[in-house]
Parts: sequence; structure tokens; C-alpha cells
Amino acid sequence: MRSTVLITILLIISLALPAAAFSADRFTLTIEENGDAEIQFDYTLTWIERVAVYLRIAEPEKELKHALERNYNRPVEIKEVTSGSVQFTVDRLAQTRYTHEGTVYTVPVLDFSSAVTALENYWFAPLVKVDLAPEIATVTFPDNTTEEFGNVTIIPELVHTIK
Repeated sequence: MRSTVLITILLIISLALPAAAFSADRFTLTIEENGDAEIQFDYTLTWIERVAVYLRIAEPEKELKHALERNYNRPVEIKEVTSGSVQFTVDRLAQTRYTHEGTVYTVPVLDFSSAVTALENYWFAPLVKVDLAPEIATVTFPDNTTEEFGNVTIIPELVHTIK
């Protein structure tokens, strides 16, 4: 009952305010030798979004987990969630191939726009402007070679060979 009253009050207040913005700050993907991936996604939430997350009305980490599992057909484990970040492990995100030139790692296209679709299903969607293009997106391979992207919603397929 209390949470219903609080939600109603927040909804009324938020209707009087301009749209808030969820913004992606940094996306870091680290590929392990076996192709597993460690992902850290840092973001900024407005006070409306923080309240929704605190009350468990919105669970962005679960939406991102489901989007990753659906898009890449791989098990995803949530490692840690804070008010400004989420960490995941994705089993065998990168395909590994052994050739005479070395180990070839292929990271699939990473598309953040599917998470926007999931977020649009929440009641507060009309109140929020979602920016899922991280200011900086970094992909690091086992030999510490990195690829960096700025303000993109899609990271292209990456192929890297380690001799």
C-alpha cells in the first residue's frame, strides 16, 4: 500500500518535470582466453530512475541480462549491481578458433538498441529519454589489445588473432 502511494506521488511529480535521461557512460568488455566475457556497464540514473530501481519497480540489470541471453544465446550471470553500474559474465561470447597463425577471437556485433526496446515496456518510459550509446566503449582481448569506440549504439563484429 505504501509503495503504491509513493509511486503515485512520484508519477504526479514526474509529470510536472521535463523528461529525465538515462545515460550510458562506459561499456567495458574483457575477453578471457576461453572466449568468456566480463562486462561492466556504467550508467547515470536520474532521481526518478533511482527511486524506481530502489523500489525494484525497474530492474535494468535483469533487462540487460535478458537482452544479452536473447541476442547471443549464451548464459549470462549478473556479478554485481550498484546504483551506477552492473557487471556481467557471458559464457563463450567470443568464438575461438585455433589456426596456424594463432588463436582467432571473434566477438559478435554488440547492439545496445535492443535494451532500449525492453526499457520502453516500463510505466515510466514516457518520462525517460534513454541514451544507450556509451561515451566510451572498450573491448579488450586476452593479450591486452583494445578496441575503443565513442558514442555508438552498435559495436561491429571484431576479429583478433593472438600468435
